[in-house]
Amino acid sequence: FELAKLYPNPFNPSTQISFSLAMDDYVKLSAYNIRGNEVDVIFEGAQGVGQHSYTWNPSNLPSGVYYIRIQAGSLVSSQKALLIK
Repeated sequence: FELAKLYPNPFNPSTQISFSLAMDDYVKLSAYNIRGNEVDVIFEGAQGVGQHSYTWNPSNLPSGVYYIRIQAGSLVSSQKALLIK
């Protein structure tokens, strides 16, 4: 289970989010603002073993710091993302 570095970061208008899974699992990939509120669900559903990648384009959100959080089963990882418009 690994959440790779976001690329690009800082970003405008979108960033690539990549992660790898060691086993099939239910995954929730979300974005949170600095207050801890969920502002976007990038992906939610079953994923197989291996590498996966999603593009996040938060065109409806203001510039600022966001946290990308992935949860796969009991495993959780997060990373800071900086949106500059």
